[in-house]
Amino acid sequence: MSSGNVVRVEASPATGTDRHYASASVRRLFWAGLLLRVAVALTIHFFVADDDLFAPDQKGYHAVGKFLANVWGQEIAIVTSTALPDGPKGYFYIVAVLYYLIGPYSLVPKLLNCLIGALTIPVAYDLALRMGTSVAAAVRAARLVAWFPSLILWSSLNIRDAWIILLITLMCRQAVILQARFSLGALMGLVGGLLALVQFRAYLLFAIGAPILVSFLALRSRNLFRSLVVGSIVAVAIIYADQTAGAGRRVRFLDFEELQEIRYWNTVGASSQFEQADISTPGKALLFLPRGLALFLLAPFPWMLGSIRQALAVPETLFFYWLIPWMFRGLRRLSRDHLATSLPAILLTAGLTLGYALGEGNAGTAYRHRAQLLSFFLIFAATGLDARYRTFAPVTEPSPARVT
Repeated sequence: MSSGNVVRVEASPATGTDRHYASASVRRLFWAGLLLRVAVALTIHFFVADDDLFAPDQKGYHAVGKFLANVWGQEIAIVTSTALPDGPKGYFYIVAVLYYLIGPYSLVPKLLNCLIGALTIPVAYDLALRMGTSVAAAVRAARLVAWFPSLILWSSLNIRDAWIILLITLMCRQAVILQARFSLGALMGLVGGLLALVQFRAYLLFAIGAPILVSFLALRSRNLFRSLVVGSIVAVAIIYADQTAGAGRRVRFLDFEELQEIRYWNTVGASSQFEQADISTPGKALLFLPRGLALFLLAPFPWMLGSIRQALAVPETLFFYWLIPWMFRGLRRLSRDHLATSLPAILLTAGLTLGYALGEGNAGTAYRHRAQLLSFFLIFAATGLDARYRTFAPVTEPSPARVT
């Protein structure tokens, strides 16, 4: 043996015992993650008087949920849909049902969101395994999801983000199951999840559904690149047909002029705004895309300390910077060795990243929307870290045999 104490080793297939211990570890992570989220929710609820500090929209969800509960309880003759804000209303009804059953206590939906956020931990673990990572990498991904600060925060507030994060992760898991083997239950779960997701953010129907559909078509073709190109052309055709339908079209968020309008209003009045970039045409959007990607993935920058929220995000942001090289390494490994099982997650992550890179207008919104993809980013990072630890491992050289 050489004088060095580091040798190259290969990963061995996971045994049933490995998976048993890993499952037990993930169950402990679930309970620990749930308790931590509950502790954070209680701390914020009782010791942070200003709901605007972390998420100003908490006030809106509480007010509308209380209004709906009062309407149902007093049997007031009113068309509630006309009294609600525009856009998806799913989370308003969740809060309203809780208030109707228990009372208008804003802590109740926060505690429910803690459970929803904690459920993302085992779902991310199972997704990582199905994508082709090792058991150790899947557990590491679950650990990152359990302790990542922004995932803890968004699932400890009275906002809809925890539901969206769980549903996106779950939809990708269902897609990977269907890729491997057709299952009516998995198909119904995927369709039902997409329909539920629309009740929180309507545009995610296309942003999640299209990458999954393209991955199904691509992996069943002999020419993967050609299938991806055809899928892109079909997507463009759908967008064009939707645009020609006039003002009542459903896919307005895929219009560059609509993205420009969304981006403009995201920056108006925001202390953390990026810049008034013009992305109203494909050419202008393409020129802005590199900067938009940097802003979406890296903001809020450590020197952007315009508020307490941004200052609190600095430690997590620096840790996320450290994970980025391992994300790319894990992404490369999955693309090379497990493309068939990881393609839905790769395409979904790429599509949402590009869309948000063009549409974001301020650091706070980018920070919240990036959380929707953190499960995937952390799975990629865990896979990259696993490749590092499994390629080189320290060993102890055996002592020479003693002759008597």
